[in-house]
Parts: sequence; C-alpha cells; structure tokens
Amino acid sequence: MHKLDRSKVTAPECLADYDYRTQTWDDLRGECKQALRAALVQMQGIPGATTADASEYGVRCAYCEAQIHHAGHIEHFRRKNRHHLNGYPELTFAWDNLFLACGERDHCGHYKDRTNAPAYDPSELIKPDEHDPEHFLYFHSTGEVRPRHRLSEADARRAAETIRVFGLDDACLAGKREKALSLYRKKITADLDEVATWRPEDREAYLSDEIEATRWDPYATTIKHFLQNAA
Repeated sequence: MHKLDRSKVTAPECLADYDYRTQTWDDLRGECKQALRAALVQMQGIPGATTADASEYGVRCAYCEAQIHHAGHIEHFRRKNRHHLNGYPELTFAWDNLFLACGERDHCGHYKDRTNAPAYDPSELIKPDEHDPEHFLYFHSTGEVRPRHRLSEADARRAAETIRVFGLDDACLAGKREKALSLYRKKITADLDEVATWRPEDREAYLSDEIEATRWDPYATTIKHFLQNAA
C-alpha cells in the first residue's frame, strides 16, 4: 500500500450527473465510466499514463500494489450497498470514495466487502489518498506486512485493522511480495556488495536513486523498505 495524491487529478465532471437516490452503480457506463477509469489510472499510475498505457504495463492496485491490467475493478472504499448495515449509498458516485483495485478475492476490495465479512469501521482504515501507509505499515523482506513499532494506540489499531480488513497478510500475497523482492535483489546483488564499501553519502544517494527507479514496480514498497534498511 502506498500514498496516492488525488489532488493531482480532476474528478470526471460526468459523475455529477448521477444521483444515488434514483440511480445505481450499474447505470454508470459508457464514456463516463471510461473517463472515471482514466482519472483513476492517472492517480495511481505513472504520471501522464493513459488507460491504454495501463493496459500494457499495468497500474498498481491501491491496496496491495499488484499490477492491474484488465482484471481490476473500480473499488468503493466505503461500500455502496444501500441494504448493508455499513453501506454508504450516498457515496456511490463520490470521486473521493473510488479507487482502482485488483480483482483478487482473497485480499483487497473484494475481500473487504465479501459476503459475511466480519464487521469493520471504514473510518479506522488507512485510506491511501488521505493517510501515508508507510507511517503505519512495514513491509518485511519475507513478504510479511506488520504494523510499525512505536505507533500511537490509535495508529496501531488503524494499521492492524487495515491489514485484517484488506487481507494484506494473505499468504499468497506475501509470497508475491517476497518473490518480487527476490528477483530485484538478484539483479543488484553485485551492486550492493560494492555499494557497501562506499562513503555513506554516496551509498545513500545510490539507494535513493534505486527507490525512485523502482517506485512504479509491483510491490514497490517492499523493495523500498529493503533498500532503506540497506542504507
């Protein structure tokens, strides 16, 4: 999970044409849905990316950082189900409530709102366009995700609830994070051995460059936290 900047993207004007009191999410289609997906790609993808670009290289899921090609979906952070006790139908067409998420069923958006999912309070979750997930979460080189140490009680609960509700501790997902880091480490093992002999300021500059170079990779935060520990 990584910080997203919603302010850099303009909300599609056509969303204002929809009213949750008389329309459902299924009514949103055609050009407006295409415009919405394009805006979310801009928020979550490489700057300047188009929907076509994202279909080719993948844009990262807002929650797990997996690549999304055609299998992703437009996700409601606060569920839109008007018949659910914790539903927020008034946010069905609200730009601030929408993200692109992967289509996995064992974690992320579908997992969060699966049938018979345990209750949760969305106000206690990390919302990646409002909170910086790195303040709350540490991604270990084993693929495991943990709440960071020395958080306040409220922040520790937010971290733990986010991991639980989105299933970010799913074993398969942890394995994918570990594999992504393993492949990256194989590419730079020789470099890291040499870098370890450099002056601290040169070593930090190299690692900063690597963090920037990998920031759009799948599971980039796991790679970032590994590099930060190598400093």
